Parts: sequence; C-alpha cells; structure tokens
Amino acid sequence: MITPKRIEFAGGGTAGHLFPALALAEEFRRNFPFCEILFWGTKHGVEYRLKEKLGYPLRTIQIHGFRRRFAITNFLIPLEFCWSECRLLFHFLWHRPDLVVGTGGYVSGPVVSLATILRINTIIQEQNSFPGMTTRLLSRWVKRVYLTYESSRTFFSKQKKLRVVGNPVRRQPERLDPEPARKLFALRSDCQTLLIFGGSQGGLGLNKLMLEVAPKLLADSTIQIIWATGPAHFERIRGELHGFADLHLFPFIDAMYAAYSVSDLVICRSGATTIAELTYLGKPAVLIPFPFATAGHQEFNARELAKAGAALCFIEDKTSGEQLFTAIKDLLANKNKLMQMQEQMKNLARPNAAYDIVSDVRDTFFIDPRA
Repeated sequence: MITPKRIEFAGGGTAGHLFPALALAEEFRRNFPFCEILFWGTKHGVEYRLKEKLGYPLRTIQIHGFRRRFAITNFLIPLEFCWSECRLLFHFLWHRPDLVVGTGGYVSGPVVSLATILRINTIIQEQNSFPGMTTRLLSRWVKRVYLTYESSRTFFSKQKKLRVVGNPVRRQPERLDPEPARKLFALRSDCQTLLIFGGSQGGLGLNKLMLEVAPKLLADSTIQIIWATGPAHFERIRGELHGFADLHLFPFIDAMYAAYSVSDLVICRSGATTIAELTYLGKPAVLIPFPFATAGHQEFNARELAKAGAALCFIEDKTSGEQLFTAIKDLLANKNKLMQMQEQMKNLARPNAAYDIVSDVRDTFFIDPRA
C-alpha cells in the first residue's frame, strides 16, 4: 500500500503570496489525488480572512514582517521567530511532510527554514521580478527556486537550483461564461463593464484617482463599474459615490474570475499575481503600479506589458484624474484597440506554470503520482 504524500504550504499575508500557493495545491491534488495538504499562515494575513474558503486546513503561527520605518513589532520578530520554530518543530517531528512549499511573505521564513534544517524537501516559488528578502535568504538552502521572470536570475548565486516557469494561476475553463457573473453582480447586459481593484488591501492612491474619475465615467449610461475598494476604504467610497445605480462596490471580491469574465477593461495595480491573471485570461488593462513596491517591481511589470501593447501604464503621482478619464474613455470607444490588447495579453501568458512546477517536483523528488 502506497502512503499518501503530505505537502505543506507557507505563504500569505497578501493575496499575491496566497493565490499561487492555492494554484499549486490544486495542481498537486490533481497529480496526487490522495495527498494531504496543509497551509501555514498568520491571523493577520488575507489567508486567515479567507480560511473558510481555502478548501484546505490552515494553521497559524505568530510572526510579523520587518518594517523599514521604526516600529515596536520589529523588536518582537526574533522572539516570534523562535516561538514559531518551537511550535513548528513539534509539528514536523509528529507529521513529517514529504514537501514544504514557500510562496513568499514573512510566514515562509520560519516554516521553510526549519524544514530545511530537518532535511525535509523544500521549494520556493517567487512571483516578482525583484525577489523578496525571504526568498533570497532561503534560496541558499532549499532544493528548488521557481521564478516568474528570467531577469530574476541575477539575484541568486546558485543558478542550478533555478527554474523559470511563470507565476501559477488557478485553472479556469477556456471560455468563461459571463451570464452567471452578470447575475452575481447584478449587471446590465447592454453596458461596457470596468473592473477596478487595488489588491487585497485596496490601494489608497488608486482609489483616490478613481474617486475623481468614476463619477465622470458613470455619467455615460453605457458604462458600469465593479469596484473592489479594499475593506479599509469601502465605507468612505460608498458614502462619496452614493446614488450611482451602475456602480457596484465591494470591500473584497472572492469570485475574481467571475468579475474578470464580464469586464471589458481592468483598472488595477501590477503585482505579480494580478499580471498572471490578466495574461492568463487575456484582459486589457490600465495599470497603476503601487509606488512603494520593493525595488519598483510593480512599475517594471506594468512597463513590460505596456511595451508589449497589452496595457497602458500610469504612474500614480504623475497622473491626474483628467488624464486617466480621457485614456479610459478613449479605450472603451476603440473596440479594435481593446481586441489588440487582449491578444497581446494572451501572448504573454504562461498558463502551465503550476503544471510545470508540479511535474518538476515529481521528477526531482521521485514522488509517485499514484500516491
């Protein structure tokens, strides 16, 4: 009798770290139907807020990320790290996993580092062009590092460990049916639909710009908007834009693929997971990079897509509401341009990233697919 494999994931804090882990978990489950899957996270990350919808058990540790400005929590990090390592040690000794997968964020640090010390198979998946500090530190000891961008290779000394495969996204039907989504969001079928979101935290700067632009767009009866404001900004935006029938506001959208399926144009940040989803689905976009992203990696992502003709890129502090309004209106009026952007987005996609990672893991660690 073959013993089912146990695979544990550490990655969270933001949707950008969580969603690639979920995509990989689904692919592992497809290849190894009887495998046991567990997620590690924290109580203040997006993974905890979505724990009932993950579909996998979630265990938490107490750990915070390092803040570049002065913060009391920075002094607590060594204590939190040691406490987390103690808890994880008992877990790993009792439930020794066959594989530990880190997808970034500070929760990956204690989980993946202890797994390497205990000689458990470990891999890392990095979403961004500029790898995070956790990824760069752990890359010295893990057995594989899976990258999204070829340009990321320069940040690592041990090149033999690296594989460039793209950023995993959860599989969807080749053609998304928009009708169920229209009913879900109470949309009209005779309008063009804008989808606006700024990531799992909302995006303060993006929201401010769109507060200027949205009323002008909604003055056109042929335009409707789905807007994920982020929990912190929802009440304020709802109060300021009260009364627009074709504005559909949400603190957070769980059914993102449904929202994508009905959108004619997406206005959003340019984090790695967002880029992977846009290219996977072929959605034209207006990208407004998060200005404080590490090493400006969001601006790099956005400019790469703009250069390819798949998106427009606007820098937050150099863009006025009027400029953004004009660009959006011009795009919506030019269906040929939207179709060209859609095709260019699809050309940039790497839809098999999750499959390629799981296949490499199977071949590298001799995991029997029947297990």
